Amino acid sequence: MKVERGASQILFGLLPGQTADLEGRIWKVAQWLDPMPMALDQDAVRRALLGAITPWSATKNDDGLERDLRSRISVEVVELNKHRGVLVEPFPNQWRCKTCGSIARSRDERCRCGGTTRAQMQFVTYHTCGASGEPYLPRCKAHKAVAVRLPGTATARELRIFCPQCQRPLTPGGFPFQPCNCGEGGMSLTVHRAAVVFSPHFAVLVNPPDPTEAARLRAGGGGARALEWVLDGMTSNDPTAGRQTVAGLVETLRLANLSEETAQRMAQEAVTRGEIDGHGGAEIVLPDTTRDKVHEEALSLASAVNGGRTRVNDMVAGTTPPLRTLYEGAYGNSMRQAQLEGVELLANFPVATLAFGYTRGDLSPGAARLVPFRERGRIRAYGSLSRTEALLFRLDPLHVYRHLTSRGHALPDVKDARAARTALLQAMELPYPTQERVQPLGGDLLRLVHSYAHRAIRRLASFAGIERDGLAEYLVPHHLSFVVYAASRGDFVLGGLQSVFESSLHRFLADLVEGESRCALDPGCRSGGGACMGCLHLGEPSCRWFNRFLDRSELFGAHGFLNPGT
Repeated sequence: MKVERGASQILFGLLPGQTADLEGRIWKVAQWLDPMPMALDQDAVRRALLGAITPWSATKNDDGLERDLRSRISVEVVELNKHRGVLVEPFPNQWRCKTCGSIARSRDERCRCGGTTRAQMQFVTYHTCGASGEPYLPRCKAHKAVAVRLPGTATARELRIFCPQCQRPLTPGGFPFQPCNCGEGGMSLTVHRAAVVFSPHFAVLVNPPDPTEAARLRAGGGGARALEWVLDGMTSNDPTAGRQTVAGLVETLRLANLSEETAQRMAQEAVTRGEIDGHGGAEIVLPDTTRDKVHEEALSLASAVNGGRTRVNDMVAGTTPPLRTLYEGAYGNSMRQAQLEGVELLANFPVATLAFGYTRGDLSPGAARLVPFRERGRIRAYGSLSRTEALLFRLDPLHVYRHLTSRGHALPDVKDARAARTALLQAMELPYPTQERVQPLGGDLLRLVHSYAHRAIRRLASFAGIERDGLAEYLVPHHLSFVVYAASRGDFVLGGLQSVFESSLHRFLADLVEGESRCALDPGCRSGGGACMGCLHLGEPSCRWFNRFLDRSELFGAHGFLNPGT
């Protein structure tokens, strides 16, 4: 049997170990046949996976994946071989006679009752350790047979299991208890399509498709130089252009395992000799717990704009009235009203979506054991790499700073945007998606950026003519930014985001700020945290933060970020 499916359908619905309905039967994916290697930067892949598995590594349910990644083990990233496809096998191999209900191991086995048609049983067993299998069906000791009578519902407890010849019940009711081989309790049972049976987990990586380009960005202290580029307002398109900087050299020496004192001394000697640019960088001292994350996010921004970006000023220079008047006037006013430093179009936004493992059972992140994909002892990730359109939103750092101080956070006085960014980076500690105890400053800043991103997606979808689930977020919270990109499921991009950027950005931003900010489910929503499916929540493909760290009060209300009086 050969069935045609799209590459994205396979990535999200036909991963190894996953079951699927195909041509009226149930199948289990055995393997992707001869998958093709994807050229992705290994450092970026490992960092993306480390961030994605945080809920499981925090609960020690990651099956050693964090340990392997931190030991810099290679991750085999593969994509679908469209000529070879996916190999599937029938599962479960339990076939029920539609006449008498007797169970056979083959679809074609003739039933003793004379029935000629068998239907596949849809029930499977699973356990939070990652195990799965077929339900155990005890057979009559006298007749070596078993039958199942379906109650007309999907509830396994209401099934009747009996002998088709003597009609004697073989269980008190439903399937019997089946212990898991891991020794930690019994197997659960449900229909194969349930999310608890197989819940895949994905990481999103913004990365140049060519590892050589990634290496160029990282070379010579690329993370530190990218940070300087962000602090200076991302005015150029390449953070590595120009002479080496103090920050870049210090980072290079630090990665070479030199002490901080030695690195700083050697950098200052190079400045004195005129061998490097003495501008900025050396005075930015970041905590060890955040420095790598800050650098990685800066590199992500550099990767995002590497494929080309269009700023409002670029459109002003290339047009004539009336569009020039629109860009110079309404666009600038609307961005200031929305408290944005800038909005940019990224026409070739590189997005790699990687499936790195799955869980069974409890759907809460970190609760069940994460089962990483492995092949011949190596970590494997199944993915797809695409270039799509996106909008980069950069929040006004001074207004963010004032907003956080109005929330009661003690921050030093600053005079400009660079100082505000630097002070926040030195003071905040951002939580991971499922963290419960968070630093107040980091928690409030993440709630602000995340709530703004969700508000933008929900309002932007109608302007762009794209389904809400067709848009996704990529948060860059350390740098007060986020990206909304078209989560394409095919080989083309519709162009809705580009259309909004070029012709109706001012109307979209006005709607974002002035549109209805109340929730249809208030006051319940407000008392329950200020975010729900009626106002800010998004589907899982769009939000990788499990709809946490969201609150409308961060945007609207007496101390809201978008309140004109704040």
